[in-house]
Amino acid sequence: MGATQVRNPRQIVFTLDHDIQNTSDANLKKYQQIETFAEMHSIDHFPPGRGIGHQIMVEEGYAWPGTMCVASDSHSNHYGGIGCLGSPLVRTDAASIWATSRTWWQIPPVARVNFAGTLPPGVTAKDIAVALNIFFKSDVLNHAIEFTGYEETMASLPVDSRYPLNSKLV
Repeated sequence: MGATQVRNPRQIVFTLDHDIQNTSDANLKKYQQIETFAEMHSIDHFPPGRGIGHQIMVEEGYAWPGTMCVASDSHSNHYGGIGCLGSPLVRTDAASIWATSRTWWQIPPVARVNFAGTLPPGVTAKDIAVALNIFFKSDVLNHAIEFTGYEETMASLPVDSRYPLNSKLV
């Protein structure tokens, strides 16, 4: 690719949340290289131990309703819990975007799940996700899944319970 600069550092956030228990010299060196790269290019970054990347993105205001957020993690659909389109991206594609600020997306078919009623006591959003995985099987592979429902239904699913609903449907 030959790029030497990040085109738009405001589009990028690094959150180091995988393999943080690994204190080997090689892993610590890798983390240091990432932090040095982030500082050199004025990229916002959060060190190992700060928290789970997807949660940091929401808590720090990088992901919000009506926007799109991509990450090099298969659970990037987590952002759907706040109404933000979340999509995974492989690291080589991410590097290309960093260099050019451009990419393309194939718009997937949308599968709509319409909720009615409220959850019985003891049933959680994770239970819904497990059931949907059983019912859907591969029917929604490579689909965007939109969750809708009656106002009382959606009000009975607090935002923090919507995250597992989104991230468990992988």
